[in-house]
Amino acid sequence: MTRPLNPADRQRLRTPANLWRALIPLLVIVGLVVLLNRPNGQSPDGVHVVDPGPAIAAARQQAGFAVLAPDGLSARWRPTSTELLPAGPSEAASFRIGYVSPAGQYAELFQSADAPDAVAAHYGPLTTDGTASVGGVGWQRYRTSSDRLLLRHTIGTVTVIVTGSAGQDELVELAGSLR
Repeated sequence: MTRPLNPADRQRLRTPANLWRALIPLLVIVGLVVLLNRPNGQSPDGVHVVDPGPAIAAARQQAGFAVLAPDGLSARWRPTSTELLPAGPSEAASFRIGYVSPAGQYAELFQSADAPDAVAAHYGPLTTDGTASVGGVGWQRYRTSSDRLLLRHTIGTVTVIVTGSAGQDELVELAGSLR
């Protein structure tokens, strides 16, 4: 059986070398935990980038309409989210991809087979703001209640919306990349 240390023995053992012997294993463990738990796909500016490919493929199989996807956007367009909502009793299926634009603004692509006005209603009250030319095709321009630009185009029964805090040039670039 060992006896408890008296105060003089405890003080004698409080050396910098003993402190480091106790701290080094703890620092190694903390370092490993941090290394193993670092976020994947996150850029230095905190943007979490996702691969939209699997979501686009799933949407093309499940949406019930021809899903358009961006093709030829530069790597500076960073997809951050995807969402596929299946058809419900009163709504058609819809598909959304969110991006951080090259200028660091938000841009969104939204598609649905619902009626154009029903799709646009997801964005609140809209004010007509003319048209924008996208690859020689006129898209309707609107302003949302939060003064964001919204571009809307209907292809057959599918309504496509491109909107966000990005400027018109970037929104037109995103809309023009759709195939």
